[in-house]
Amino acid sequence: MYHLYLVKSVGGRAGFGIATNVKDRNKHYASHSGDIVKFPVIYGGLRSHAKALEKTIKSQYADNIWIVDDWKTEWLVKDVSINQLRKYVDELIEERHYKLEVVATNYDFTNG
Repeated sequence: MYHLYLVKSVGGRAGFGIATNVKDRNKHYASHSGDIVKFPVIYGGLRSHAKALEKTIKSQYADNIWIVDDWKTEWLVKDVSINQLRKYVDELIEERHYKLEVVATNYDFTNG
């Protein structure tokens, strides 16, 4: 199973990414931020659908991607909330019939 996850930084910034192993990915976020970082929603399903959805987010949110120097991150500007991002992702999954479904909420590696 492949995953597309939504992430919320300790400071409240919304982000997203894809991974095969969400536990390891979540540990990496914690090690880089110095705190436990939550994945408010994890979607699981087909690899090709998770990758296509990530690509669509990057394209449709191009004006809202947080850029550090010239580096485009997978974080959004502070004006976009995690709830707005989730609503958008849920709508895309439904509209485009992506084979992805919510497999976890409010996840961090210390609780599963």
